[in-house]
Amino acid sequence: MKSLRSLSVLLLLPLVAVSPSFGWGSKGHRIINRLATESLPADVPAFLRTPDAIAEIEYLGPEPDRWRSRAEPELSAAQAPDHFIDIELADLIGPLPRQRYQYIAALYAYAAAHPDLAAELRPEKVGFQPYITSEVWERLKSAMRDYRQLSAEHQDTKPVEAAILFYAGWLGHYVADGSQPLHVTVNYDGWVEKQNPNGYTTQHGIHALFETAFVDAAVNESDVQPLITPLHPIGDEWDDYLAYLRHSNSLVERVYQLDKDHGFDGMGTPAAKQFTAERLAAGASMLRDLYVAAWIKSAEPVPDWHDQHPAAPAKEGVTTAVQSATAEPFTGTVMNIGPGVNTPFLAHSPDPQYTEEARRARIEGVVVISTIVDENGVPRNIQVIRPLGHGLDEKAIEAVSQYRFRPATFRKNPVAVKVNIEVHFKMH
Repeated sequence: MKSLRSLSVLLLLPLVAVSPSFGWGSKGHRIINRLATESLPADVPAFLRTPDAIAEIEYLGPEPDRWRSRAEPELSAAQAPDHFIDIELADLIGPLPRQRYQYIAALYAYAAAHPDLAAELRPEKVGFQPYITSEVWERLKSAMRDYRQLSAEHQDTKPVEAAILFYAGWLGHYVADGSQPLHVTVNYDGWVEKQNPNGYTTQHGIHALFETAFVDAAVNESDVQPLITPLHPIGDEWDDYLAYLRHSNSLVERVYQLDKDHGFDGMGTPAAKQFTAERLAAGASMLRDLYVAAWIKSAEPVPDWHDQHPAAPAKEGVTTAVQSATAEPFTGTVMNIGPGVNTPFLAHSPDPQYTEEARRARIEGVVVISTIVDENGVPRNIQVIRPLGHGLDEKAIEAVSQYRFRPATFRKNPVAVKVNIEVHFKMH
């Protein structure tokens, strides 16, 4: 069981999800893998920074796309969903669980409760992008742990070095896919949302045009390298990577705007070239950070079996722990939802927790929240306008303060709008 949320001004998407073809094309993947490896700090093992290692990791950048051949149809079908995730659909289940099979179970459970969406919510149609990335990253970390042990024992490290290079190159492909906005949206190859006031293309072709044809023609490593960001330590690799994917998702409309302005035609426009170089640099920067995180965390002791991602105790209305947050005051201009204003889209919505008092009393019901969704998609000035009591009002505020939206827009510009949100508390 889980608590449910509904947003009174939210418009539903047509649930269309088909796997995209490839990500960035060979050139883009090679650029990302090479620049990530070249920017590694000196405190990672020296073998990772040799010219031969850099060349190997660069070569492996497009490797998973080589597995998408008609000559190997079973392999192609099995791993195609690893290249993307349609975040708008995945978010229907609430916070994404860390493990692939928990995610699959959650999608099927949601589909069972919403049979009209069952076809669209098949896991292979929603995608596994963060899961394959996490799984390959853990392979890399494991191999680095073996490298540390063999080095300490003065044994031959050449075999594990080869494994590390392969995992590093393989990981680079999916991290690169995650920096491409069209790999994290239902609008992956033509706008499918019912609301399309800006007249974005609904035809297939934008995906390959942006990530392959345009990159091949107009973007080079020298355009991307100056945009690599300084090393950013990874805290929780799962949470940090999901934040990276959500940032990519926030740029989907920018891709369509550039396409509408013919930014990707031929050699393109300066704005399109800058945007594309920034996205490639974001992929290389995140990949470099994940390499370093795998090396650092490979030194940590292996937890006891029962300590690894323990499941939270089952409680009514709870699917994940929520930390409290305080909304900051908002002093900007607030627009009303009306003609010409595109409503905000709820992209991230952690579930509220039941209080022990409400659980014992078996309280169910709805808390109605009024809030301003600002130009960055962040809730401000959160207020309860229909309380439920028993501590649930405060839990609703805590949850809503962590909601994140694609902001409302007016004439293509983000604007703040006032919305009402219903937070449903329901027990078994």
